[in-house]
Amino acid sequence: MKDRTLYSIGETARTCEVTPRMLRHYESLGLLKPDRVDPSSHYRYYSVETMRRIQTIRYLVDEGFSLEEIRDAITSDDLEGLQAKFMEKIDETQEKIEYYHQRLDSLKSWAALIIEGKQTLRHRETEIKTRFLPQQPYFYYIEDFTGSSLSPRECDAYIETRYFTQSKGYGHSMVDMGGAFHVLYDSYQDRLDGRNTKMTLLQILFPNSKSREKTMEFGGFMAVTSYHIGPLSEIGDTYRRMIEWTREHGYELEGNSCERHILDVYSTVNEDNFVTEVLLPVKGNYQELGLLHNWK
Repeated sequence: MKDRTLYSIGETARTCEVTPRMLRHYESLGLLKPDRVDPSSHYRYYSVETMRRIQTIRYLVDEGFSLEEIRDAITSDDLEGLQAKFMEKIDETQEKIEYYHQRLDSLKSWAALIIEGKQTLRHRETEIKTRFLPQQPYFYYIEDFTGSSLSPRECDAYIETRYFTQSKGYGHSMVDMGGAFHVLYDSYQDRLDGRNTKMTLLQILFPNSKSREKTMEFGGFMAVTSYHIGPLSEIGDTYRRMIEWTREHGYELEGNSCERHILDVYSTVNEDNFVTEVLLPVKGNYQELGLLHNWK
């Protein structure tokens, strides 16, 4: 820069990599003022020291401060107050970091379900087998539809809507939980016969969730399992195949069931591409592991 005292608004804008309009905006908010305004032309002129203030404003914007917060910070000579503002911004930033970590976990878990569902559809994987369901913390919501006039499809939609509302009420963010919806039924036979009235909806709770309200440990048992491909209205066919398989292989069932929704209305509008894992817990491992909790 040339050795002179004041620089035009255009020169100042180019040097500081902002627009003249932004400089005027800063001025309107009381963040800075020109060192000189020509009385006849109204041209604005700025000193190097004012340019340094412009850079301070840009720096603080990048640090996450609003222009109003910046105005309060740079128009006083209060180091204690300035430190307090920085400590407050540190706390806010930490909260955002935790939130975005949770969001990342939620996005990854949803993407994993899509991959699992696509692979199941591609290979038409409906083999019946056994697997161990690990114990994990879940957020849960229980609804009893006894006496309700809702259809099964309406019950599914209703409990999911209530689940979201209740989770918010208990202090959970939508990214506190992730992965597949697990719907528990106390009796698989009632589920088959369309007589089930009680449903428990669970979703995995991420480690950094802010609230532990309405959470429970679920899992820690062996189950007979199979994927069901297609509409939930036809899931009884998969149940019947699985029940017959357990008889042939000598397994004794607990009597309850869990449906893990992998691809559903949240991922596809085509019900023929719905993928649901049905789990029928087998007897012999609850009491000795101490994991029966209060499902039944």
